[in-house]
Amino acid sequence: MSYLKLSKTWAGYLGRKTELSREKEIILTYIIELLVITIVCIVCSLLLGQLLGVLPGTASCLFMIALFRHTAGGAHSNNPWRCAVVTILIFPLIALLADILSSFALIYTDVFSIIAILVGVVTIARLAPVDSPAAPIISPTRRKKLKTSSIAIILMATIAVVVLRQSSWTYAGEIQISLVIGILWVSLILSKLGHNLFFWIDRTFSMEKEVKEDEKIIT
Repeated sequence: MSYLKLSKTWAGYLGRKTELSREKEIILTYIIELLVITIVCIVCSLLLGQLLGVLPGTASCLFMIALFRHTAGGAHSNNPWRCAVVTILIFPLIALLADILSSFALIYTDVFSIIAILVGVVTIARLAPVDSPAAPIISPTRRKKLKTSSIAIILMATIAVVVLRQSSWTYAGEIQISLVIGILWVSLILSKLGHNLFFWIDRTFSMEKEVKEDEKIIT
């Protein structure tokens, strides 16, 4: 993985100040890189949500799925910046779709919410937590805790959806449906279909990168 100059500079400075070994400095570079990517993700996603006029839905969806990511895991790109681009785009789009759906009759949004929550509960109960070959969950105790936490989060999300359903707040409908679609997104990335989706994204962009590199060599 190639790192930003900013990450290398910070890690190098902190490494010299604390007399870290080369191996620990590389680890520190990776940590700083992830921190930078996370900040960029949050800021850009919220800015895009603001531009689309769906900031409340974007923020609520971003917060809920961030919680699920730490407990339930799920599919992701093998490139952190590629994963960041997906994050920046998907949450404002979810909020935009939620804003449109929230204008539908309550009977339709209620049925949609119930189906989505049921799908989420079943998926999380069956599949969560989903680990990766790079960071396998070895401890049965930790796996059980992560599953319990994931179930607790979806229960809290369900309560939030019910409360927002009864609210007269201007953004209640947008946030409610954003959470509901967010639950479906979590269900997707926990499933085999979600893993196949990210595999396709990685393969597609990796092939494009290889083609561009080959063209540079030829020219």
